[in-house]
Amino acid sequence: MLKIFGIRHHGPGSAGSLRQALEAWQPDCLLVELPADAQGIVQHAGASDGDALRPPVAMLIYNPKNLKQASYLPFAAFSPEWVALSFASQNGLPVQCMDLPFGQHLSWQERQGEAPKLALHSDEKEGETDRELRDDPLGYIARLAGYRDRERWWDATFESAENAPEIFDAILEMMSALRETVGEERPETLLREAFMRKCIRRAVREGYERIAVVCGAWHAPVLAAYQSFKVGSDSAVLKGLKKVKTTATWIPWSYERLSFESGYSAGVVSPAWYALLFEKRPEAATRWMIRVARSLRKEDVGTSSAHIIEAIRLAEALAAMRALPLPGIGELREAAISTICEGEEEKMALVEQKLLRGASVGEVPPHLKLPTVALLRDIEKEVKSCRLSKYWESPGETWLGATATNPTGGIDLRSENGKRKSVLLHRLSLLDIPWGTRVELARHHSAGGFREHWKLHWQPDFIIGIIEAATWGNTLEAACRHYLNRKVFEQESLPQLTALLQQVLDADLPSVLPPLLRKLDNITALSTDVFELMEALPPLVSVARYGNTRGTDVTAVTAVIRHLVPRIVIGLPAAVAQLDEDASHEAFKLLKGVHHALDLLQDVAFNSDWLAALEKIALAKHTSELLCGACTRILFDKGHFDEEKAERLMYYALSPATAPMRAAAWLEGFLQGSAQLLLHQQELWKLLDGWVANLNGEYFPQVLPVLRRTFSRYSDAERQRLLKLAMHGPAKAAVEAGGEILPETEQDALGLVRLILGEA
Repeated sequence: MLKIFGIRHHGPGSAGSLRQALEAWQPDCLLVELPADAQGIVQHAGASDGDALRPPVAMLIYNPKNLKQASYLPFAAFSPEWVALSFASQNGLPVQCMDLPFGQHLSWQERQGEAPKLALHSDEKEGETDRELRDDPLGYIARLAGYRDRERWWDATFESAENAPEIFDAILEMMSALRETVGEERPETLLREAFMRKCIRRAVREGYERIAVVCGAWHAPVLAAYQSFKVGSDSAVLKGLKKVKTTATWIPWSYERLSFESGYSAGVVSPAWYALLFEKRPEAATRWMIRVARSLRKEDVGTSSAHIIEAIRLAEALAAMRALPLPGIGELREAAISTICEGEEEKMALVEQKLLRGASVGEVPPHLKLPTVALLRDIEKEVKSCRLSKYWESPGETWLGATATNPTGGIDLRSENGKRKSVLLHRLSLLDIPWGTRVELARHHSAGGFREHWKLHWQPDFIIGIIEAATWGNTLEAACRHYLNRKVFEQESLPQLTALLQQVLDADLPSVLPPLLRKLDNITALSTDVFELMEALPPLVSVARYGNTRGTDVTAVTAVIRHLVPRIVIGLPAAVAQLDEDASHEAFKLLKGVHHALDLLQDVAFNSDWLAALEKIALAKHTSELLCGACTRILFDKGHFDEEKAERLMYYALSPATAPMRAAAWLEGFLQGSAQLLLHQQELWKLLDGWVANLNGEYFPQVLPVLRRTFSRYSDAERQRLLKLAMHGPAKAAVEAGGEILPETEQDALGLVRLILGEA
């Protein structure tokens, strides 16, 4: 006898009903919709002893000869398949994985890639209803029932309700009617179903009398009616598929990765809510509201017991009004916002994602000795060696080395262990395994600093990334080295190569430096794009100046810089001519970066040539005012222009003959940096003051945003001093105002100054 149990993946209602149905029916064999090449590891699932797998976990299947070919199947405690495997483990039942092997699926994909694509559903007379039913049959049923989508309808009908085991007969009947109506099916689905029927026939031949089949509800009708399909027809569908050898293993998973946001197609909106529904159905709404209140209290949002009670009552009332057996996430959320959050959605937004996803992470005990790749073993060895094991496979975001007195932690690169930790994290980032994110803190922000601060956030799918990265090598160092050598060979962009150089140094891979520097030198010699050269210079200078923090010899970088700087100096004046406003701002950023880099180098010859190039730009007639002003300021700060020359150039830029917006752009460039120039150079202040005073009502609103943007870069203390300068004039700027009451006209003028300075 065959019994079909059509379920939805990760459905708590399906899981609860399945558990009751299996206990009532007591099968002697269990067939589950899992890839057949996972048969070797399925016995580890569902065991109840203390050292067993702890969900959420995922079944990972990959091609060991092409590690980029991998697939994962996540399971939570509320997944019906996990419930079925647990039942089999507790009752000593044989389990067969009956879905198409992943290895054969890969073969089918290759065959599909070679086959010509045929246009389906070309019947122009097909009605709108028929098309809607064919494209989304369950969605069509949901809309007939008054729901906006199939997920909400399925939740209300099968997952939230506490259904008796007979619900599976109703699901089978409904799916049979739908499949008869739709008729046509995707080739991949037909292929999988042919293989499943093949597995059912084998179980029957082996003499099992009470066979339970747990599968996706859509497949249920064609598996229940397996005898009506000819063996030869199913064999013909499967004919020609190569058997690609695969490896299967278990890996930890998390509720965060199980959600829809993870990109997994069979994910769920709220794993945390589904877990409550499965484990504590009668109390689920109450417990969820308590979690809301606790989470909000951690965010310093006051809540009371009365809030929680009213929220539960409101959620239950909403569910009753909508004819739901139990409040769903929608009803719970609305009730929580109305009562606990007092109508403010912003409060709910603080905790909503954490509440929906939950923070559960599964566990795969190491004693199971499951198959794994050499790279993963090497990384785990390095993690242990660097004393980072407590962070590995740990949920949530954590500062590395955080303590009660130092919540942001940090590692010291002068210690051997600190250096090893940094190298490990940088190497993992290189391979797109972002376990750690480096954070620059303001008080430690220095390119040559000896401390690094990292936030660690482990994700279960790092294992997949590691398996893919294993194509580059069996150890972390070898994988990074081979990966970078390939990147150097393929990369033709100068800025990206210089960024790669910093990564090489951070990851302590000196063997990659020679080919990388040769490539940099060659591209530098051939490049004609001055802006690309400017973008590349600051990282190179940073490496030349601070690369020895990890003890790496970077003297060869200096040779590349010596090729780079003269080409920038010669080409810059022509490159910045006739630029529009947006391009001028981009050039302005690059110019500042190059100037700072050359300051770090402290090369007299380079600085002399650089200042000469900036003088050409400052005096040019066809260069944007923003760049002219910026170059004038740099030259004045460096003493290349004296006060008289800077004053004269400012006078020309702010003369009545200059359009106000052009003058404002010149000021934006000239007033970059600190406000000390205006505070101590009285003549420059007077020129600026006179220019603003002479702006008429037509131009002032246009110029104001530029002035606000310019002065917003100054500190609060500097803007306060400028305000006093405007109030009392240069002679009295250092003296406090002392509560003097100003005439009405002067009050109006001060209001205007405050508006410009952003102090209003």
